[in-house]
Amino acid sequence: MTPFHKFTRRAIRDEKGSFSVEAILMFPMLVWAFMALYVFFEGLRESNINLKATYTISDLLSRETDLIDQNYLDGLNDVYAWLSRSSHPVSMRVTVVRYDQAADRHFLVWSRGVAGEPNMTQGDVDAKLSPHIPIMADAASAFIVETFTTYDPIMDIGMTDTDISNLVVNMPRFTEQLNFVGLGDGTGTVHDDGTGDGGSGPGDTTYEDGEGST
Repeated sequence: MTPFHKFTRRAIRDEKGSFSVEAILMFPMLVWAFMALYVFFEGLRESNINLKATYTISDLLSRETDLIDQNYLDGLNDVYAWLSRSSHPVSMRVTVVRYDQAADRHFLVWSRGVAGEPNMTQGDVDAKLSPHIPIMADAASAFIVETFTTYDPIMDIGMTDTDISNLVVNMPRFTEQLNFVGLGDGTGTVHDDGTGDGGSGPGDTTYEDGEGST
């Protein structure tokens, strides 16, 4: 056996330095895994912060006893942006519904979007909101707060921008219904409040889309 063959056999059997080679091969994958874990957990943290901010906005509205207007909702959107600490534009929508037991349906009272969010229609309520609303008493009202923002991963791991949306259902604490100026503020005649007077009264509700219970 020639010296070259002996050297080749020893080199093949020698395991010195194998750890360094494996480390070089695995290091990029380990770095990517650590980055991915950080990005994923940061996304969960952002989602949790936005959910808590949405609950805070909902709680503020539940304590409101006066009529609110669009300026009020615009201010709440600014509060939501501050609470969520989002680096992206935020938006929200508030929708008030009233449950009619005879029709087994949540009727839209009013809906207002902020920062470009469209107002809900009765069809939207039936398709998108009703499945999320818990059991309600007849003629009871509830309001739904929806918030929207975007999570932008701070590192590129193959994950694109992700929309974060939250929906919270709540009821007024001190009034029968959350009222918007000119809409659902007790001046309507569509929904019978059960007084039997056949006319409008403090308990009557005008539905924004003109629908009411029969």
